Amino acid sequence: MSVSEKTLQLEMNGFCVIEGVISEDRMDNLRDSVVAAQAAHDEKSRAKMEKTRARGHRIGVKGVGNLNQVINHTQTFAPYLADRRILDIAEAVFGPYVRISCTDCVINHPGNERGYWHADWPFNQTNASRIPAPYPDAIMHLSTIWMLSPFSPQTGGTFVLPGSHRMNNNPSAGGMEGVDADAPHPAETQVSGSAGSVLLYDSRLWHAVAPNRSDRPRVALIVRYAPWWLNLNPTMIGAPEHTRMVVETGEKNYESTPVKRDVYESLPDDVKPLYRHWVEDT
Repeated sequence: MSVSEKTLQLEMNGFCVIEGVISEDRMDNLRDSVVAAQAAHDEKSRAKMEKTRARGHRIGVKGVGNLNQVINHTQTFAPYLADRRILDIAEAVFGPYVRISCTDCVINHPGNERGYWHADWPFNQTNASRIPAPYPDAIMHLSTIWMLSPFSPQTGGTFVLPGSHRMNNNPSAGGMEGVDADAPHPAETQVSGSAGSVLLYDSRLWHAVAPNRSDRPRVALIVRYAPWWLNLNPTMIGAPEHTRMVVETGEKNYESTPVKRDVYESLPDDVKPLYRHWVEDT
């Protein structure tokens, strides 16, 4: 499909799938490097999650492993982040000077629990930094899920609710009349795609973690693309906005660390502009 056709899918349904972004012959090495990076930091991330839960915040799903800013730990996937099939759509929506705002990994282990319906930052209403509902009908952030394993109903392909990106709220904070954030929705669908494909969606789209019923982990990258005008500082640990809105209030937030200077310098030339705003100050 052309960029205009994919952009139309995004506008109408809230999501589209781009097949074959990563070649099959690179997949095993890339997936293994991400799994190893997440496993090395699993204990630290689990302790942080339990501390956050103890403060009464809803975060995480049992059986799902995460690692924020995974690019600081492995760069095997970096050459693909500026793939024109992704950037052409992002630039068609936002114009030039698109930036990456999030580079995480998520691993659904066999038997993981179903997650709750939510939208991504800055629309997740449980976050300290958020656009308060009702929010305007405008696309402000693009999320992508890179399928390093096949996505299907059996492996835990992400649940999405087509068209929900046009709603002015989402169930993340609860209290939406007639919507149970934890229950299946009659109009939900599961995303399917071969390893190497990318799910691209409006960050307002309602989606939920799906159970992995297979006997192997389902591995994915979460990469978000933002326009130059979206303030990302509330998500950056160490930034004044993050300190004021998250640290000083003790609230939950999506947050990440800067990209290490040596990692940034090692990135391909066409990828560096996507991270230029996010490099640690040495």
